[in-house]
Amino acid sequence: MNITEKTELSKGVNLRFLKTEKFKTNMISLVLRLPLCRETVTRAALLPRVLKRGTQNYPTLSDISKKAEELYGATVSASTVKKGDNQLLAFSVHFVSDSFISETITEEVVKLLAEFVLHPKTCDGGFDTEFVEQEKENAKNFIEGLINDKKAYAAAKCNEIMFEGDPYGIYEYGYVEDLKDINEKNLYDFYKELLKKSQIEIFASGSFDEGLIKATMQAEFGTLLEDREVPPAKTVLAAIEENIKVKRVTEEMPTSQSKLVMGFNCGVNPVSKDYFGLMMFSCVFGGSPFSKLFNNVREKLSLAYYVFSALDRQKGYMKISAGIEASKFDDAYNEIMLQLDKMKKGDFTDDEITSAKKYLATSFGSVKDSMGSTEDFYMGQILLDNDETIDRLCESISHITRDEIIKAANTVQLDTVYFLKGVGGNEA
Repeated sequence: MNITEKTELSKGVNLRFLKTEKFKTNMISLVLRLPLCRETVTRAALLPRVLKRGTQNYPTLSDISKKAEELYGATVSASTVKKGDNQLLAFSVHFVSDSFISETITEEVVKLLAEFVLHPKTCDGGFDTEFVEQEKENAKNFIEGLINDKKAYAAAKCNEIMFEGDPYGIYEYGYVEDLKDINEKNLYDFYKELLKKSQIEIFASGSFDEGLIKATMQAEFGTLLEDREVPPAKTVLAAIEENIKVKRVTEEMPTSQSKLVMGFNCGVNPVSKDYFGLMMFSCVFGGSPFSKLFNNVREKLSLAYYVFSALDRQKGYMKISAGIEASKFDDAYNEIMLQLDKMKKGDFTDDEITSAKKYLATSFGSVKDSMGSTEDFYMGQILLDNDETIDRLCESISHITRDEIIKAANTVQLDTVYFLKGVGGNEA
């Protein structure tokens, strides 16, 4: 899948084509970029829930479904996600390519997307009251339900502790205590402000008549395509700290399986060659089925039910997650740190390097098997102000040397240890 140079529809509004003949379907996405902020995160997270409920011309879910069926089963979605210190509000429409049917539906599809973005169901200067109140309750249940997924809960708590006072420490789905102050009027006013000021990225993935897409976008989104002056948020990396005092937090909870999450600063520029070394390090260390952590902590010593490492390229930090028995905390923690020390000393084989290169090439190559995953990859590149393609990324990784992996291993710095200690119970 090849990405084209951006077309600036107006200042701060960019259109990119991801060209491929691989699929029978196409996808168009419009993404609003806003800074991740404690004061606005709950409202922003609530918006997709409300917007999906109905529009001016399709006021109910049944009406939306009927229209989608007329367009050969097109689907429209809205979501919010955190990337670095940014919160993204994304609208997407997925539909069959014109070349596989007996008529042209692209223009109607763009109109449907515009209907969702620009013409939500409103009443008396606000969103539909019933929609807002129902979705506030659904959001409350979702946020409070995080506690039921202990793995996700532990990861979120470690993130909150590690990045306290930093935008990245904000929970992307919002906070229950903020919901009470949201109503149909102030939520709609907030949305109108976002449409006016947010940076906008538009993707068209698949096989298209580029001229038709540009003309239809201009026609249907004309009111949205005004110049905007607000600069996009820049993510502050998780940098190495001098004389760091590791944050250690233990929380007890009635659960049968305890969760250990460890956060590490990396301090590596995410668009530099050094970052490719960091990717290789994480893969050999804990990011693959043949990793040091999997083979030693889990398989050889039976200290964990699962254990893995993962990098966040946007923020520049590494996380280790493990499911363990409470009584094995010290042994699991010590073995993880021992394997990290071995990586720093270069105690890994050439075969492990070769396997890691193949594994990463396959993983990134599989991104191209999904239009959604490809759009997500390039959205990340946009946030990094980087023009690297998937193929170039794989090529860069293939040239990483042992010394570069060792150098990367020696950049990681333990920042936070969060332990969700099980004190009995049936939940995992």
